[in-house]
Amino acid sequence: MKTWICETMSCFLSPIQGPARLYAYVKKAGFDVQFRSFNQEAYFRLLSGDYLEDALSRLESSTESMVRSQYLRKSIGSLLHNNSNEALGHVLAKLSGKKLDTSNIYYALVGNKDYVLSEIEKSNKVLYKDFLNLPPDVFLQHFQNLHCGKAIIDAAYFPSQIDFSFGFSGLSYGLRASDLVRSVDDERFNFMLPYFRKEVLPLIEQDQPELIGMAITHSSEFVLVFSLSSLIRKHFPDIHICLGGATLSEVAYRIQKNPSLHNFFDSMILGPAEHSFCQLIEHLEHGKNLSTVPDAIYKKNGSLTKSEPHYEFDLNDACCPEYVDFRPGSPLPLETSNTCYWGKCIFCYYPRMGLSDISRQHDRRSRDLELVCKDIEILNEKYDSLFIAFTDSAIPPKRLEHIADYCYSLSKKVKFSAFVRFEKEFRSLSLCRDLAEKGFLGGQAGLESGCQASNDLINKGVNVTDAETILKNFHSSGILIHVYSIVGIPGETEDQASETLKFIERMSPYISLDWQIYCFYLLENSPLAERVKEFDMEPIPLPDDYLTQLMTYNVQQGLTMTDSVKLSIKYQEKIKHLRHPINDTFDIESSKIFLLAQHAKGIDISKIKSLC
Repeated sequence: MKTWICETMSCFLSPIQGPARLYAYVKKAGFDVQFRSFNQEAYFRLLSGDYLEDALSRLESSTESMVRSQYLRKSIGSLLHNNSNEALGHVLAKLSGKKLDTSNIYYALVGNKDYVLSEIEKSNKVLYKDFLNLPPDVFLQHFQNLHCGKAIIDAAYFPSQIDFSFGFSGLSYGLRASDLVRSVDDERFNFMLPYFRKEVLPLIEQDQPELIGMAITHSSEFVLVFSLSSLIRKHFPDIHICLGGATLSEVAYRIQKNPSLHNFFDSMILGPAEHSFCQLIEHLEHGKNLSTVPDAIYKKNGSLTKSEPHYEFDLNDACCPEYVDFRPGSPLPLETSNTCYWGKCIFCYYPRMGLSDISRQHDRRSRDLELVCKDIEILNEKYDSLFIAFTDSAIPPKRLEHIADYCYSLSKKVKFSAFVRFEKEFRSLSLCRDLAEKGFLGGQAGLESGCQASNDLINKGVNVTDAETILKNFHSSGILIHVYSIVGIPGETEDQASETLKFIERMSPYISLDWQIYCFYLLENSPLAERVKEFDMEPIPLPDDYLTQLMTYNVQQGLTMTDSVKLSIKYQEKIKHLRHPINDTFDIESSKIFLLAQHAKGIDISKIKSLC
């Protein structure tokens, strides 16, 4: 059976691991499978001259009467100016020799569109060819020009936007079934529909796959995956469409509750898909009943039904990811464990994330180090990458040491990033220096609170004083770090929450990759949701048509959810001037990847400046 594994646009600077790992496994099992990645490829195609010409024509036709309204001229000019990170104004100023007022930017763009589109096209080609291997100033200059293309599409399809970290974003659709159904035929706001018609449907017509599997690994992919599914269903109704991915697995029970979504696919695979997807191929090929495909949801008598068999996938049986849409210098995502070794934080869903059944105990979720080392060797030899980005929720210090030793032992040495916890072992400056010398670039860590009492309440297992010492050790050793934090932990007062702000202000010189201060959300299937009474919380049930686990709640004491949101925004704004200036060019997720890539090349990131 001819099979496609397909991914949509989801991250400009990095390939995505899940579909690449599944592809390698299915291919090794001997099936007729192709990996069709429309991730990084889609960004470059959408930001090419012909697509931008069409987008600009849409924008012109929708704003014909704008000449009579100064308000509208300023509004569209501000949109183009801000969504291009001010790059469009700079490009146009090269021609006029002066800075343009926002009320003039749109007409300056229309009057000089050939020049603007040619500048974007040149940058598009340079980035496509050399990507992160370019010197940082060269990359940034061309990336800024791509922002001009982004602004054109954003304006033409407002309020939808191209997002360089998550593909599709904006306020045109929410995470509700009704919004998802509306999006798949929405020519006004869904800028991916022309791309799918021009680029993807002809390939399907050419290859004639009988099964297409698509992953939803982030909520931003719902619109893209369902839009493509809808087009496939209309043009190729006999193709079996199977959906999977970590985010889909988390909300599959909600999709089951929404019949309006059921016509867009034929089956879903929950949890790690390797074994079950191969079983699905075999069952379809031989006309077997899908009830015996492990961890599957399939259609039976017009409704969705969960299969009975469960298969606990052993991560040691996984294959090294095989990437097909890869730009030079891109990081290579690699997973060594799909759980959290700590796993005690009561607010967190990580220990259950991506599972096919959260009610079962799963033990085989870490990969043997010998196999991890083999994966590193394969990726190192096969791809032109600046570093390997380990995607585990956190790697224990001893395991990190072993990985560093192996990376350093290779003739073609490997540099890598990772998520870590503020463990006591990192209080050793000599250990930190040894890790850095052997290729550890840095990564990300969860604080979560600068208040020790709040951390203790949620079983974070992090000592705030230790975290300060560790951040200084990392900085002294040349290890870059990004810090996650939360305000509004259940029962937390504003004085306690302010300790998080004070911690980040105090430690900002040592936090090289900056920080995020989140508001507190209650996850529907988290351990905390099962213990809300202990914390005097009243969860507000989500309507069935919501495709998310983020719940709102009321509290009897401490900060309310509204307080949490307000403080998160207030604190972020208060200390944004302390961030690395590159955040003026990138969103926070892209800035981390970019700075780690420059660090991997031996470039001092403190010398890198924004072009805004």
